[in-house]
Amino acid sequence: MKEDEKWQALLSLSAPTFAGETTPPYGFMTRTLARLKTEKRQQELVERIGLRAFLASLAVLGVSVCLTFCLHLGNRGDLEPGINGLIQVENVQVS
Repeated sequence: MKEDEKWQALLSLSAPTFAGETTPPYGFMTRTLARLKTEKRQQELVERIGLRAFLASLAVLGVSVCLTFCLHLGNRGDLEPGINGLIQVENVQVS
């Protein structure tokens, strides 16, 4: 990112002013900005996972509703299939 490059350039320019240090100083502001950047990345990840989980649950709900209606429309008889079989057996003469 441009902001990161600018920040690193500013830190590298300020490094010679700190005697005895070969790397730029990383103080409170740098740690705070790094922490905020990490928190933002984690928040985006959690939101993305949450959205995917929500969409997956909606898909499962939609499939279950479709299956329920398809099964209901497939069995248009007034009675359960097992009860229909019992009624037909009672009408058959055994002798």
